[in-house]
Amino acid sequence: MDNDSRRKKLDDDNDMNGFEDWEDDYNLISKGDYIGLKRHRKEVAKSHPADIYAQWRLGEAYVLCKEYEKAIDYFTPLYRKNPDYGDIQYSILDALFALGKSERDFKWVSAPEVIRLNDEVSNFCYDYLKGKRKARSLDDVYCQLIVEGYLTFTIEELLNHLIKDGRFEFQNDGDFHSTLLKVQRKGNCGD
Repeated sequence: MDNDSRRKKLDDDNDMNGFEDWEDDYNLISKGDYIGLKRHRKEVAKSHPADIYAQWRLGEAYVLCKEYEKAIDYFTPLYRKNPDYGDIQYSILDALFALGKSERDFKWVSAPEVIRLNDEVSNFCYDYLKGKRKARSLDDVYCQLIVEGYLTFTIEELLNHLIKDGRFEFQNDGDFHSTLLKVQRKGNCGD
């Protein structure tokens, strides 16, 4: 096999396994070229009809292009065949919420966990942090919540919610992402 044939085989293998696709996606997303992203993902999905990841990525491109109804229509049969595929569930939720709907406006096989900013979230954060000696980053706390389900709030909204709660101490150097937080000790609560 000559060098050109070997290089072509490697390129074909990389494209099939998705190792190079992320670069195209990254370039298009970083430019905000969602139309180009959709066009690229359509090609990939068409070439790999059995690849659920490629199919999901095309549906995600519809969401990024703000074609929410089209995304839901596209995802529905894909979801029916793969009801446990979390990315598909979350992309459907993204489209529903963007349309001003709720998770109740879709016929789920098994409804995903949707987490709203409330006392349960505050208590989850408190329970997660209360056994820790050192403060944890806000990003860490947010990631713990992501594991629990689909979050309907941003990390900044979480910070503002926890500040209002009153049970936490915060260290912040200006960027909310680098905020450190921990549970207030009993003596620090103003008792």
